[in-house]
Amino acid sequence: MPLENPNCPARDRSGGSDMRALRLDRVDRLSNRFRLGATFRYAKADPLVVLMELQPPDGGRITWAGSRDLLFDGMEDASGMGDIRVWPSVAMGRRVVCMRLEAYGQSCLLEIDRDRLAKWLLETFDLVHPGTEFCQVDWQDSTAALFEGKRSQP
Repeated sequence: MPLENPNCPARDRSGGSDMRALRLDRVDRLSNRFRLGATFRYAKADPLVVLMELQPPDGGRITWAGSRDLLFDGMEDASGMGDIRVWPSVAMGRRVVCMRLEAYGQSCLLEIDRDRLAKWLLETFDLVHPGTEFCQVDWQDSTAALFEGKRSQP
């Protein structure tokens, strides 16, 4: 495996990252909405992943990892399968992105303001341009982490 792909621009080894607090609404079975704080994180060191840290009102933090492409695609069309599904919608006259998170037989429906999510995602594209994510991966470190049974952290 070559260390550098000639089709990729030189890898920027600086630590660039972007973090944004976005308000989410959790939607229950009766369509009641409850505000839920969330922080979205994106880092060049892990260019395929968006970390979403949820802050429930009862305290604690819950972190979900998903694909940046999944979020972006979900702004225009249904995207994802399994534990994260995303699709565009309109709720109470505003454009939103719906996200269903599922784990251990439980699920949670969230709504995110589409325009705010889009603005943040476009800022992450300034850090790592779409289609160049694999060029940013440090394959030696990632391979070593696999053999050690660890996931490298940004």
